[in-house]
Amino acid sequence: MRILYDHQVFSLQNVGGASRYHYELLRYLSTVPEVQTELFLGLNQTTYPFRELSSPTTRVVGVRAPLGPGMLRYALNEAWASAALVFDGRFDVYHATYFRRSPAIRARHIVTTHHDCTYEQFPHLFRDAAAVMRSKRTLFARVERIICISEASRRCLLEFYPVRAEQTCVVHHGMAPLPRSPQAEKQLRQHIRRGFLLYVGTRSAHKNFAALLQAFRESRLYEDYDLLALGGGPLSGDEKAAIASLGLREWVHCIPAAEDALLAEAYAAASLFVYPSLSEGFGMPPLEAMAAGCPVAASEVSAIPEVCGDAPFYFDPREVNSMVRALLAGVCDCDARQHAIARGREVAAGYSWDKCGAETLAVYRACL
Repeated sequence: MRILYDHQVFSLQNVGGASRYHYELLRYLSTVPEVQTELFLGLNQTTYPFRELSSPTTRVVGVRAPLGPGMLRYALNEAWASAALVFDGRFDVYHATYFRRSPAIRARHIVTTHHDCTYEQFPHLFRDAAAVMRSKRTLFARVERIICISEASRRCLLEFYPVRAEQTCVVHHGMAPLPRSPQAEKQLRQHIRRGFLLYVGTRSAHKNFAALLQAFRESRLYEDYDLLALGGGPLSGDEKAAIASLGLREWVHCIPAAEDALLAEAYAAASLFVYPSLSEGFGMPPLEAMAAGCPVAASEVSAIPEVCGDAPFYFDPREVNSMVRALLAGVCDCDARQHAIARGREVAAGYSWDKCGAETLAVYRACL
């Protein structure tokens, strides 16, 4: 079987859940002798070690280039793909990594992964929501199978798009321990001097970081704890203004980018990980925190309860008072914290990237 992954997600991000997902799929497939896998990274700056997967059965085509993620890099990679210098022959399965299908790729079967319905649920938050939804509709009409990363993701897909239920299947993401290092711990302590609550990832509007700031202020936890925003880029002008208006400038810190080792140290050291998102197709950060023994406070919406089970301190992300109660319980209730830590480790241990890879390969084989 010959499988191809395209450049799309790697053109649009250097790090993130979707990139990690495709890295783990390729890592698993590189161990399956009868599978020939190819990845067209194109121009990229991905943080994931795809080159280390190269072997007689795994081919990675790409060049590291000092060009940031975005539509310019996407357009250049699409032009490179269209030149047809990368692809030699026909593939059995083409797994499109984002919302479009590359016309340069010849394949017997097309598969894609549906992550979430953020654009559909919050179109007012995205300038390109209508264009993205058109692209999805076109892609879904052409693919043979749509892998949904949760049952919640599948329900959203069927609600917003005219796809057949039998086209879809659910394959959960996996989990793998993040590497820790003394150097990363030292780096973390250069920013944080006392106990802290942790937020990880992008801070786009539907991620609800603004509500977390308000809940952090109203809980008065800032008297004893800091709040660390890790990854997601530097604080915006609006975020800095909101922090200042809440009187939190001294207690909110941001590390704009983080390698896996720093992320692991932050999870291990945090008093509480907080996930206030309004909607998620899966939600990798809570699982990572739980695996590291960090208690989690999370929104009780979409896929989060499906994925995290009964381990987190849940709250309504649209109600600040609900979030405040969860933050206080997650920090102050010792018995509940111990239960959350123990249960979190149990839940996280149930997720495996090898299981995700094997189930995904079964989807490919069912297409043939």
